[in-house]
Amino acid sequence: METLQEQIIDFNVESTTKSSSLSEIKVRQFNVLIDEPSQLGGTDQAPNPVEYILCGLAGCMHILGFKVATELEMQLSDLKINITGQLNPMKLFGMPTEDRAGYQGITIELHPETNADTETIEKWRSVMADRSPVLDNLSRETPVEVKVS
Repeated sequence: METLQEQIIDFNVESTTKSSSLSEIKVRQFNVLIDEPSQLGGTDQAPNPVEYILCGLAGCMHILGFKVATELEMQLSDLKINITGQLNPMKLFGMPTEDRAGYQGITIELHPETNADTETIEKWRSVMADRSPVLDNLSRETPVEVKVS
């Protein structure tokens, strides 16, 4: 990879309606479906938006896991990641609740296959957590503007 210079990169997605619960999202040359499970009023044809958040987090941690392991000269032959998010859907459906609309909490379990010592594994975990753009967006407030045009 070429040396990166400080810059801002715009990422963009465009959504089109397939039904009241199903949308198709265009991401670069990819088409991604989003739906809700039937118990939340969807047709269960694809993951829902909050599941995609966890998918994005898992993918980001996976990429970083191998990148950081290489930087630390840490042998990493495999990486399994299990992420669980707890969410109360009451607010989504307009019902009274004190809970936020988003995840109440997210737990990331990393299962690396490595012969690295405990100190190196902790450094690896710490660097990953510090450098993950997806984790950063989930753990810190990100300015978001909602417009109608």
